[in-house]
Amino acid sequence: MCGRFTLTDPGPARIRARFGLDESPELNDGDQPRYNIAPTDPVLAIRRDEHHGGRELGRLRWGLLPGRWAERRSGAPLINARAETLERQPAFAESFRERRCLIPADGFYEWRDGESGKTPVWISHAGGELFAFAGVWAALPARDGTGDLHSCAIVTCEPNELIRPLHDRMPVVLARDAEARWLEPGAGAAELASLLTPAPEDLLLLREVGDAVNDVREDGPHLLDPPLKLF
Repeated sequence: MCGRFTLTDPGPARIRARFGLDESPELNDGDQPRYNIAPTDPVLAIRRDEHHGGRELGRLRWGLLPGRWAERRSGAPLINARAETLERQPAFAESFRERRCLIPADGFYEWRDGESGKTPVWISHAGGELFAFAGVWAALPARDGTGDLHSCAIVTCEPNELIRPLHDRMPVVLARDAEARWLEPGAGAAELASLLTPAPEDLLLLREVGDAVNDVREDGPHLLDPPLKLF
């Protein structure tokens, strides 16, 4: 699964260049680096511009609220969507067909079991580059008529051999040449499903970090410091 991730350099020029974006009011130099993005936080997401055919950047709530279906359901927000059941799972099927997005990131966290408990591990791109999670999104109209709440979930798949010792799922880190196809409105279900595969092991690096990330209120570069060793 994916329950926390990072975007430690949200510089507008970097994100525009990496994802082929035009000027966007959603990007500005005041955006803060994020080292502990958690469910229900607003996250940057790239969607296809229905009017002009290009890409547009927006902010979505992490935790999908899939239309009125969500109002009949209780429980935790839908932060992850399983690749294997996207097409038929009621909460995600419509979004999979019609509302897909890219979620920029530069790392995510998992936890390694050990004799002394769980140790957080930060997984990043081996070259320190930005990448994109495969995402789906939905719009839930507000009952008071003030507009729509736009929300999203990160698609997960079977883990690669690097992640398997940590967890039985991992977020789909799209291959760079697959990002445009994931956003393409005419893509069929079989083609889209073929994109939802584990990232190659050599694309990612693991780094053990300290326990500060366990607290969703914590944020900052200290979260990537190595764990303290007790002797």
